[in-house]
Amino acid sequence: MTGPMDVFAAAARLYQDGVPFVLATVVRAERPTSARPGAKAIVTGDGEVRGFVGGTCVKPAVRRESLRALEDGAPRLLRISPDRPAEGVEVEEGVLEEHMACVSGGALDIHLEPYLPSRRLVLAGSSPIVESLAALGGSLGMEERTVAPGEDLADVAEGAFVVVAGHGEGEWEALKAGLAGGRARYVGLVASPRRAAAVRERLVGMGVAEADVQRLRSPAGLDIGAETPGEIALSILAEIVAERRPPAPREAAPERRAPPATVGIPLEAPAADLAVDPICGMHVSRDSPHRVEAGGETTWFCCAGCAETFAMSGRAG
Repeated sequence: MTGPMDVFAAAARLYQDGVPFVLATVVRAERPTSARPGAKAIVTGDGEVRGFVGGTCVKPAVRRESLRALEDGAPRLLRISPDRPAEGVEVEEGVLEEHMACVSGGALDIHLEPYLPSRRLVLAGSSPIVESLAALGGSLGMEERTVAPGEDLADVAEGAFVVVAGHGEGEWEALKAGLAGGRARYVGLVASPRRAAAVRERLVGMGVAEADVQRLRSPAGLDIGAETPGEIALSILAEIVAERRPPAPREAAPERRAPPATVGIPLEAPAADLAVDPICGMHVSRDSPHRVEAGGETTWFCCAGCAETFAMSGRAG
């Protein structure tokens, strides 16, 4: 079994590589449960779970909510219990209630904390705007790195936020390194619209794929009427924050997510991409490998144990 130190080591590697992940931590356990307070696991964007925060019935709910946390960037507390919340009781803000009628009878509170991709801010060029970006970026927790002309930027730009503000000096290496193959998460160029069009055309002529060139943000920054170097730097960092924490999923969350076990949402009406495990009552993704097909109908389960119980009960036809 993976221990906490193994989880921390894996988290450090992912963070260093700019890979998004969720750190799941058991903050309360009501016996009997297989996980104890302090147990930890990591969930990555491909749905892989490393570590242990509960058995086979718990893992699908942790995986599902972790992937949603990676979408909207918001932490949440997942409460898994055999008892359904009392009717009429409002759900605590930030808490997701999940009913699980497995035989163990225990309950778990699991905190899910998303760690978003790289915060590395790569700056190319020598100008007052670059100086302002370095100063402001640090206050936002960005890891600033100013690169020198001619420096090999392939590894530096990987997953980073690249801003080029050299007014034509030493910009081509940084632009190519950030744009080629979609290497950087964000590439911004401080330039007028007319010059930006000329730069895009030249980049295509230099062999950068047109689809990659279209990712270039130029003029860089949100349109806030910025004029001074500090204001321009602020507008660029605002655009980067918007890229790191996209608002759309958060705004659409109430309709799109249809929280699977929130008070007032009956188990008989899960979200379109979810099904209800008829044995334990948990909501299960319809891509779950645990399923039984009979009579032209498919029944999904959270784990092999529930699927076997269903089959042995004769309800599978």
